Amino acid sequence: MRKTVDLAAAFTAGAVIGALAWPHLIGLAPLVLIALPFWNRRHWLAPFLSMFGYHLATTYGLIHGTDDFFPHAGLVLGVAFWTGSSLLFALPYLLYRPLFSRLAGRQTGWPRLAGAAMVTTLLLSIVSTVLPPLGLIGWTSPWIGALPGGWVALIMTGMAVGWAGSVADMPAFPALWFAGATLGLFVGLLFGVPKVPALPAHWTAIDTRYGELTGLSYVEASMQMVPKVLRDFRHGSRVVLTPESIAGPWLPGTRAIWQSVLQYTATHKGKVALIGADIPTTHGGYVDALVQMQDGEETILPDRIPVPFSMWHPWQPRDSFPMHVFGKPETAIVNGVHVGYLICYEQLLIWPALSLMGQHIRVLLAPANDWWADGTDIPASQATSARAWGAFFGVPVLRAVNQ
Repeated sequence: MRKTVDLAAAFTAGAVIGALAWPHLIGLAPLVLIALPFWNRRHWLAPFLSMFGYHLATTYGLIHGTDDFFPHAGLVLGVAFWTGSSLLFALPYLLYRPLFSRLAGRQTGWPRLAGAAMVTTLLLSIVSTVLPPLGLIGWTSPWIGALPGGWVALIMTGMAVGWAGSVADMPAFPALWFAGATLGLFVGLLFGVPKVPALPAHWTAIDTRYGELTGLSYVEASMQMVPKVLRDFRHGSRVVLTPESIAGPWLPGTRAIWQSVLQYTATHKGKVALIGADIPTTHGGYVDALVQMQDGEETILPDRIPVPFSMWHPWQPRDSFPMHVFGKPETAIVNGVHVGYLICYEQLLIWPALSLMGQHIRVLLAPANDWWADGTDIPASQATSARAWGAFFGVPVLRAVNQ
């Protein structure tokens, strides 16, 4: 009976933390990692169940989103994606006790226990939501919650995990854990948050509410967007960002519609348009990208990680979007400013954003196309995650979203 209660408590605690953290209080998310040493002492399955509950609570929007994207599959596919992905994220934590025990050995001193807890939690969480293959689908990672506090908050989270591991046997552990973890995160977030500068003057984004775009609706959207971009230019905007894939397949007809924007940038130096489009490949697929129009020239800024299944499906190369797991950093020079960009799904992950570290970007571009997730918390989680990365890099974020 006691074991059943412990396992239920671990699952419930993880779910509560996840539900409270995402999308509005992500600073609470690292608490689920800090609690792992305590659950490990209660039962070897408890760390797994805690993380399973956390990811179920943070990704339930997949049910509705998948139903919208694949209406022929109904709710069944959405529930399968939701539970299946949450299960995959939690599976590495089945190794928590064996790995912790091996690292701690027979020692009971706090340094050894603290070190074992830190290393075990770090390794398993990296496997779960950072490194490929799971890192390619590992959104709502608990570590994203510490990003706004910069390296200070990340280090404080690791230290709190170690502290939790060293006091996990104490009778008053739950109260000590909560007090210490909360204090550590508060200190890290309070003193570690970098001051994010404002966007460069006259950089703007156009949000839209076109919903799902297919076939000729892409043409109609482009014909409506071109006057908006030109109007923004005439009103003083220097850089204009549009949502992901707003122009659809970048074919001769589409390019002809946008030709007036390209010509405007040729005759008006310092004007740059960043157009979301799908660039055809030689294999019948597409590349999710931004088309940078500057000085009368087009430059393609491709993404690295498209959405698995809905966009990336290598079993059917036609209409598939290629994945470049180890591709080049997503950076560009826009109007003389070094920028990084994360296109839609990439904003939810850690792996593609890691390539921007050390690139000294000054702006983070975050275009998205969230029509399929309307009515869920996925767009809010995506925006929160993008802002967290902007805070971590100490740069402003320019977002453009279609809903």
